[in-house]
Amino acid sequence: MVPQRDDPQTDNEETYDQLISLIENSQGRLAPIIVSCDDSALRQRIIMRYETETRQAQIRPYRIVLGQEPSMRAELEALKQQEKHLQQDGAAVFTVTGAELLLRMTIDPQDEQSELDKFFGYLQWTREGLREFRYPIVLWVTQRILREMSRRAPDFWSWRKAVLRFVDESPQLTQFPITINPSSQPIQDQPKAENLPPLAELQAEIATLTAKNPDAPGLATLYERLGQVYAQRISQGIAQNLEQEREQTINAFQQAISRYYHQNNRSSEMSALTQLGLFLQFQSLDPETISCHEKSLEVAREIGDRQGEAAALGNLGSTYLMLGEYLQGIDYLRQALEIQREIGNRNDEGGSLCNLANAYSKLGQYPRAIEFYQQALEVQREVGNRNFESNSLGGLGNVYDSLGQYQQAIDFAQQALEITRELGDRQGEANWLMNLGNAYRNLGQYQRAVYFSQQSLKIRREIGDLHGEALSLFNMARALAKLGQSWKALQHFQQAKQIYQSLGLKHEVENCTTEIYQLNQIIPVQQPNPAPQINDQPSVPRPSVSKRRQKILWFWVLAGVAIAFLIWWVLH
Repeated sequence: MVPQRDDPQTDNEETYDQLISLIENSQGRLAPIIVSCDDSALRQRIIMRYETETRQAQIRPYRIVLGQEPSMRAELEALKQQEKHLQQDGAAVFTVTGAELLLRMTIDPQDEQSELDKFFGYLQWTREGLREFRYPIVLWVTQRILREMSRRAPDFWSWRKAVLRFVDESPQLTQFPITINPSSQPIQDQPKAENLPPLAELQAEIATLTAKNPDAPGLATLYERLGQVYAQRISQGIAQNLEQEREQTINAFQQAISRYYHQNNRSSEMSALTQLGLFLQFQSLDPETISCHEKSLEVAREIGDRQGEAAALGNLGSTYLMLGEYLQGIDYLRQALEIQREIGNRNDEGGSLCNLANAYSKLGQYPRAIEFYQQALEVQREVGNRNFESNSLGGLGNVYDSLGQYQQAIDFAQQALEITRELGDRQGEANWLMNLGNAYRNLGQYQRAVYFSQQSLKIRREIGDLHGEALSLFNMARALAKLGQSWKALQHFQQAKQIYQSLGLKHEVENCTTEIYQLNQIIPVQQPNPAPQINDQPSVPRPSVSKRRQKILWFWVLAGVAIAFLIWWVLH
């Protein structure tokens, strides 16, 4: 739940500072900077402003307007041939506009390719043609074009320098997700992948700027982005070394927080604290999580940021829910909900309603939980927040599962799973896979329960979700026990217990201990036999050697008695 700025002009001012920094620090190398802005008047004001500032810094500005032939490379090359300043490698910045006009242009009706299609085609094969064009290129696009760019020009997208967004400065409600999902796991609220630069380029930019000036103001923002990139790599399960990148994430955010503090940039300090807290919460590092959210709350109250205050309260509430301290979590969430309704933040209101429903579900107050989930769904669909919607749907599934209405639970969990897959939310996908497994276990379909639990466990290990990993292990163990695979179930319970112990979750440790004790009454743990695979057919038991010998001995005894009886009968 990254705090919302009270004034979008503040966001735009920070984005502008990043843009100027990129232009100044990218001289002498190719640096495509993609800037999204739907407000044409705002776009023109920003362009005029940075052109004035770059002139003062001896950086010559040039403009290119895309026309009937939408090739950015062709326009740049033509300009370079005309300008001696460029031929002499003088400092420059290129502004490219007109992409939005291509949405309205068509060519020969017999040609299926629109001007926008051609634009993306040119972008896709631009790298080699621009390799020697070592200047920052500011490409202005609309939000619609930005959404299409990564799909239709993936090569160009892969070597972009940065993606920036300027928001409409007219009054509007900005949406910021805050909820945790109904299995008590936090939602990672990090910027989407398309908004972040590649890791290697970001590291190189930090190294270059640090060498020039170790105390440069722009380093705080760069470190914050570095933390976001590492956190996103972990959440998407693509980290090459999970432990190492986890430490790098924490260190990057801490660098940003420290630098923002010394710059007296309290608003950005609060945002970085919140992001670090969410990451720690995602990684189940609960004491550190609480500390970050408490500091964020303190800063928000110091600077009078009501939205930031509500965000910090909501995050504290979600953390305490994950720790099983539901009453304390409810207290924080109610405070957050009160502020959100006071300032008219409908989007975050839906998140708080969902979290409150989750808390009441954990307390066994199911009618009250259903009421809050339904309220949350109404708000979330009203504001169009699909992530929140999936949480409420999944939460309703949990409640109906607790009420014994398993088919309804499955239906809601499947709806939630579809949304999370559509959004690319790996953690949410793992949660609803596990919940489907639980519902099928309760229906007595243990094979399916194991299957869904295995899928959930795989994702949680990929993204480093320790608490979720323990949950999946525990639930898989219960299904394995029902299949009669007691030894395998025991192993899973023991693994879950070890994770819970490392996280300091005493209640969950006790649950594992109880399950392990019950299994120990069934199987001889001292000399365990490996459990057969789920699909293996059990073999027919073979009698032991001693039993066969006993049968043979009894056979000869009976035979001897029969012979003796026969001799006696013949003689008499």
